[in-house]
Amino acid sequence: MGLNAFLRGMLKALYAPCIRVINYHDVPPSQCELFEKHLQYYAEHFAPVTYADLQGLACGEWASSKPGLIISFDDGLRSQAEVAGPLLEKYGFTGWFFVPMGFVETPTGSQAEFATAHQIQYADEYADGRVAMSLDEVKGLARRHIVGCHTYSHYRFGADSTVAELDAEITGAKSHMEATIDCDVPVFCWVGGEEEVYSAAAAEVIRRSGFKHSFMTNNALVRPTTDPLHLQRTNIEADYPLGWSVFNFRVLWICSIRASVAG
Repeated sequence: MGLNAFLRGMLKALYAPCIRVINYHDVPPSQCELFEKHLQYYAEHFAPVTYADLQGLACGEWASSKPGLIISFDDGLRSQAEVAGPLLEKYGFTGWFFVPMGFVETPTGSQAEFATAHQIQYADEYADGRVAMSLDEVKGLARRHIVGCHTYSHYRFGADSTVAELDAEITGAKSHMEATIDCDVPVFCWVGGEEEVYSAAAAEVIRRSGFKHSFMTNNALVRPTTDPLHLQRTNIEADYPLGWSVFNFRVLWICSIRASVAG
């Protein structure tokens, strides 16, 4: 392949409208300072993304000279509302919070047990034992940010998932969340990034349930032509050194350049 073709592909990847999506889990108070350094880097190099911005990208509408960045958070953890939310607002970012309402609705004394049983990891830094967001915190985030469905019980789909399980964890979870927080929930996020969790049966139920966008975790940029039900993210945690996060961003950009050249 010639140098001119490579350069054309590089320019296409660098300057075409696109959004990078990352996801965090717990952001405990002990990691607040490092997480804020992440946000300072993001604010310098990326534009925040609202739901309207994501919809506009599909039409080729992108006002910023910078690529967009969706900062998402999985699992409905308390620290996301108390630590991450205020810092996102400080730096002008919209947070995308994917919440399993079954976790939020579990009594405080049983939340640690629920987290263990449903593969939710967290740093135990709150003396009162509350691990999940409160319902009021979910509603507050929904007013200022974006709250999406992360199944009802933090459920990993598989080939053996029954029709009843799919209905409860997708369709039922959407209806329940909308009724509970009193707003539309057009966004879904799969639990887990393993290949086997992305079942065709679950994908069909997500589509039929009326979700407009769905997030997975398989490292790819979001372009205007990206399928809105197959939006990919990259996992980054609040305790990751800033240098590692920057390296991760650059590697994905190189991969996107190579893909553009190949295309």
